[in-house]
Amino acid sequence: MHDTGLVAVPTRFRRLGGLVRHLQGQGDAWPEHVVLELVDDDLRVSGVGGEVGRWPRDEVRAARQSSGPPVHFVLEVPGSAQLLAAPAGPATEALLSSLG
Repeated sequence: MHDTGLVAVPTRFRRLGGLVRHLQGQGDAWPEHVVLELVDDDLRVSGVGGEVGRWPRDEVRAARQSSGPPVHFVLEVPGSAQLLAAPAGPATEALLSSLG
């Protein structure tokens, strides 16, 4: 999953350096490409440099912004909110259902 920077920016987002990154400037920017995994009822986010973070599933929210393809969604974790894009398909739908 990754931030494409190619979406129409909803009013609550701001454009930073051509990439849509933060919801109201919350949290540090994540790597351009991240992997989201549900492991033992935790969401684990990792990137090229290693693990970005791990949070309990009940503290994480995902809200679809567009159905794509690609699917764009806001992922909110404690201290951060990121606008991400992922390929449309069963894996993305399952993840969004689990985190919705």
